[in-house]
Amino acid sequence: MKTYPIALELTVWFDLGLNQYEVVIDEVSKISVKRTDDVLHSRELSDSEVRLLLDTIGVVKVPITEEHSLNSNHKASSSYELIIESAHFSLEFNWENLDVEASSSNAFESVVKLASLIQSLDLDH
Repeated sequence: MKTYPIALELTVWFDLGLNQYEVVIDEVSKISVKRTDDVLHSRELSDSEVRLLLDTIGVVKVPITEEHSLNSNHKASSSYELIIESAHFSLEFNWENLDVEASSSNAFESVVKLASLIQSLDLDH
């Protein structure tokens, strides 16, 4: 079976800044990290990290949004955009921490797990 490169891009907005993670899974897989202050560092991913990413991508489910009656005084402290692209598919997910906290169905569980895994690959995070 032929395998195709996969590109992941995770952008995380926090109260105090912005983190961007770009992951490429290919013959030479790597992660690049860009922070609010434009400091950029990259490193190659190990085979076990690539396998873990592929396994996590394999169980991603598209979250179905729920209607929540959120208190208007609450403001999201973080917001996420996750894009997964390959030769055969492209998926984009957007959510805030309030969406995850208010969800009673764990609809965001698989995308949050993938986002957390990507963030954990940043050794300086």
